[in-house]
Amino acid sequence: MNTHLRRAVPIGWAAALVIGVVVPFVVSDYDLLDLTRMLAVAMAVAGLNLLLGHSGQISVGHGALFGLGGYAAIILVATYGWPWWSAVPVGGAVCLALGLLLGVLGLTMGGANLGLLTIAVAAIFPLLLIRLKPITGGTFGIFMAHSPIEPPAWSGLTEPQFGFLVCLAALALTLLVLRNLVTGRLGRAFAAVRTSTLLAAANGVNVNRTKLMAFAVSAAVAGTGGAFYALVAAIAVPDSYLVPFSITLLAASVVGGSRTWAGSLVGAAIVIYLPKLAENIVGAESAGNWSQLVYACGLVLTLIVAPSGLIGDLSRLAHRATGPQRGRTSSARIPCGPGQRGSPQQADVRPHVGPDREDTHGALQK
Repeated sequence: MNTHLRRAVPIGWAAALVIGVVVPFVVSDYDLLDLTRMLAVAMAVAGLNLLLGHSGQISVGHGALFGLGGYAAIILVATYGWPWWSAVPVGGAVCLALGLLLGVLGLTMGGANLGLLTIAVAAIFPLLLIRLKPITGGTFGIFMAHSPIEPPAWSGLTEPQFGFLVCLAALALTLLVLRNLVTGRLGRAFAAVRTSTLLAAANGVNVNRTKLMAFAVSAAVAGTGGAFYALVAAIAVPDSYLVPFSITLLAASVVGGSRTWAGSLVGAAIVIYLPKLAENIVGAESAGNWSQLVYACGLVLTLIVAPSGLIGDLSRLAHRATGPQRGRTSSARIPCGPGQRGSPQQADVRPHVGPDREDTHGALQK
């Protein structure tokens, strides 16, 4: 990333945060609920971006993890009277434990079996919710009269406004933590595993532990987002967490850009607003089928036109437009001696290898 883009990125995020703080005071409560749900889904997509884009693993079961975090939080609040701020971390912790279990099982089986295992989890999860009726409410799920995320009396905020600001703060904190994670030592291990497991192992990276940590953190983030989603909506039903929802999250990650954090917001907007758009065009009865068709076509089109996702390819274009052209040879006059005129020679100009771009060949020779 060149200097201009490096300076523009934090400014852009700061501007987005300011706009986000202003939004709940200028839109209706109905629209604000959709925006709040979008922020919660963006957390799940960000967790999937960590897994897919930064560590090179795939999961088709994040919809189930999203639902597990939501059910864990809403059961604690609705059944046992826990405050919402203590139930949300529990939802994330439960998904962290399940992510560790799935990661260990997937690594034990080897190959692409982790992806198949997540598909099985996504298929089984709604059935378990129906069977465990005394705990989950069965087919009808769990309803609450209103969202438990209530504003303090001194704030002067309405319930939708406070819920939006809480989710906005949670998403901002999540993206900051994930960003620091992937730019640190563990992030370099993720990148090495994504590029080549053999090369990563040869350079001393514990491949299995790195993959396991990536899946566990991704699952915890997805569960936290699911907890916010269920508590904001004040409802959790099994039909919301079927296999198509997991596929939708995966498609949102790819279309938005699995290696960009801004792509999680774009993907979440697709998840929330595409069904509404389909409903307005073809009606409520056929909206679900049309939404899935658009997801599939959009995924294929993105892989062809923008293989790095919408945000990923936009970032690449911006880098090419504003960054200096590197790697080209330049003509330079090299002095031949005292009193002699220099002759034009081809000077080899090599790209700078910084601390975040290691010379792999040199490292292997050492």
